[in-house]
Amino acid sequence: MATEMLDRLQENKVRGLEEFLDSWNAVPAPGREDQAGEIADVMVDEGIGIRQGLLRLWECHWTMALAGDIPKLKEHGASLRTLLERGGRALTRGAKLARTYAQLSGLEVARLAQFEEHAKAFPLWIEERMACWDLLSRPRKPLDREAIARAHAAYERGECEDVADILARLKQGGPLVKE
Repeated sequence: MATEMLDRLQENKVRGLEEFLDSWNAVPAPGREDQAGEIADVMVDEGIGIRQGLLRLWECHWTMALAGDIPKLKEHGASLRTLLERGGRALTRGAKLARTYAQLSGLEVARLAQFEEHAKAFPLWIEERMACWDLLSRPRKPLDREAIARAHAAYERGECEDVADILARLKQGGPLVKE
């Protein structure tokens, strides 16, 4: 499948972040506080990069699913969720560890607050996206061919409403369809 290579690439990136965090999990020796700020900065940069990669990965899978290019939606969605959740755990851990190192250094670390917010929101983002994914498996309502034909005929006769008028009505709290 076309997404397998992208999945492996993102999985390798997440694994790399996990290994990086493992290697810096211990607090640096006293007198090395200057290094702590640099480490925190790298953690933030890498975490933001991983998050962006996970967002792009989702978009790729979603686009393919909408196009009907993913035959086993349920199984595919389960593996996608697993990868996203693993990445989310790494982001959360990275944000906490970066905060610890930033405090140790006493320096302001650029984008740390932003990274913490993104890491905190990531699990909810996953749940929202996977709920959308589940909707892809729901049966679709059949098309009402008669209603389509009536609408098309009304349009051909010029019995249609200007889009600006519809928007104005909706902004005023009116109904979508003119009564």
